[in-house]
Amino acid sequence: MSELLLPIGQAAAACGVSAKTIRYYEQIGLVPKAARHNGAARTGGNRLYGESDLRRLRFIGNSRALGLSLADIAELLPLSDGKGCPGAQPRYRSRLQGHLDVVNERIDQLIGLRETLESLLATAQRGGLAGRCGCRDAAARSSSAVIRLFERGSAPLASRVRDAA
Repeated sequence: MSELLLPIGQAAAACGVSAKTIRYYEQIGLVPKAARHNGAARTGGNRLYGESDLRRLRFIGNSRALGLSLADIAELLPLSDGKGCPGAQPRYRSRLQGHLDVVNERIDQLIGLRETLESLLATAQRGGLAGRCGCRDAAARSSSAVIRLFERGSAPLASRVRDAA
């Protein structure tokens, strides 16, 4: 019995990614070069994807949804392609734990950002009610605090906040 092969558009739809994304993953080596039709005029030599390709594409898509980088995914793919549960392998668990640590740090940063914004809003409300405004002073103090908060974890984000201030 031969394996069912899907053209790139159907494979993309089945995995929740675009055909362009599949071609990119193929280009960078996350997905092996696809089999192709025989190249006859009617088929045009289109890429074809089997069940193992679809499993790999779904794994990549799910990993991206979890926020893993392509480099992390490239490291995890060989572990997920093996027999048995990848979670039983220490490298797999270690990579996921490292990512969880990063996510928790981001959450802490976002909580700090929320607290700063709440403080700014409270200052604005008090100033407006009392007939005096302390918004500019509070905003200056808060933007410095936000920049310090994000410099600890995310340099690109810190520069965007600094540029916006």
